[in-house]
Amino acid sequence: MKKICSFTKKRNGFTMLELLMVVIIIGILATIALPQYMSFVEKARAAEAMTTIGALRTAENLYKLENGTYSPNVADLTITVPTSGSATYWTYSVSGGSETGFSVTASRTSKKASASVIGQTIVMTWNDSSGEAWSGSHIGAPR
Repeated sequence: MKKICSFTKKRNGFTMLELLMVVIIIGILATIALPQYMSFVEKARAAEAMTTIGALRTAENLYKLENGTYSPNVADLTITVPTSGSATYWTYSVSGGSETGFSVTASRTSKKASASVIGQTIVMTWNDSSGEAWSGSHIGAPR
């Protein structure tokens, strides 16, 4: 007896439609995940800046113990702040060094940054006269 239809023929591989659907699904997932990933990376870099600012605060306190006043610049402190290499996502400056307080500013550089995050600024201020308050702001905070 002869077969009328040859639907039982074994197929090898995937059809073009199946491959196209997989590519479309991967594209949709990447479109959703990439912005979230970039936001996560920027938040991690902001956390890095806060860690460095905390280290600068400690160095300023040590400087005050030795000299009776806070330093007006980073170069006077006993800390090495990254200025070159792979960890230069922020530039740091110290201002207003006096007997009662100082400010530390971290500004986002253009290294591995999108246009929306370049120029972000974190400013932290230490003031002995207000009960040793550590206050600050993050201008252009990543969301």
